[in-house]
Amino acid sequence: MGVKWNTTFDKLPEMAANAERLNGKTVKVGVFDSNHAWLAGIHEYGCTITAKRSKYLTVPIHPDAVGKKAGSFSDLFVFTAASGEKFLAKGEGNSLEFYYWLTASVKIPERSFLRAGHDKYADEVLKKVEMALGQVISGEMSEQQFYDMAGRMLATKIKKYARDLKTPPNSNATILAKGSSNPLVDTGEMIESISWRTD
Repeated sequence: MGVKWNTTFDKLPEMAANAERLNGKTVKVGVFDSNHAWLAGIHEYGCTITAKRSKYLTVPIHPDAVGKKAGSFSDLFVFTAASGEKFLAKGEGNSLEFYYWLTASVKIPERSFLRAGHDKYADEVLKKVEMALGQVISGEMSEQQFYDMAGRMLATKIKKYARDLKTPPNSNATILAKGSSNPLVDTGEMIESISWRTD
């Protein structure tokens, strides 16, 4: 007496379906939070800010002035330097403290970190993502896990790029106000807001 059996286990249809579901999907990395997106855009492309409601912009140059309007201080007066530049200051004689620089406009230079960070690290991230593609097709990793892995990796690299960026340097006024010369790092909130989404 003989026993015969025949087992067919064909994963190809499932694998083809898994691969097909990846078609047309994109992972976008950027700053999507509106509270930080406007600031990211200013740094990414640069801009010129011009006084509109008054003659001068009041640019904070003292740590105590950051995030406050000049009207918050009752004892400030206009000080004109020998160069002709104007400041809001307090104190007298040799003990003057400068709180704001008065200027008609401020030019913020382009400091691309999203585009430049992508260009620097995209190939490196893509190689790692391609290595995981087989896990998605075989069903070992879900599509969303795959997208999140790709987005997280690139977002992490762009954050690193932004933190390491040194040029163009901050102006002297900005360095005085925030106490550091790192162009894109102040509170760190904008950089931490770099994230990803799937479309």
